[in-house]
Amino acid sequence: MDAELIGKRLKILMTQKKIKRSNLAKKMGISYNTLTKKLNGQIEFSAIEITKIKFFLQLSDELSANIFFNPYFEINEEKETK
Repeated sequence: MDAELIGKRLKILMTQKKIKRSNLAKKMGISYNTLTKKLNGQIEFSAIEITKIKFFLQLSDELSANIFFNPYFEINEEKETK
């Protein structure tokens, strides 16, 4: 799966849920810079990090699977994704 595409999807969700990078990085136990690199597709998310993101962003199993594993999934930037 394209790491940059995953990062774009997560950035949209974070904006919709009004979650700052610094807060998510702290909750995940990683640095702000590391999270930024992951969101920009320079470093891939680990399975543990995916689980943490799912929990902290309160993503359903279906949405989480689509974000991280479905190359055809499109996310709506204007409306909050459930």
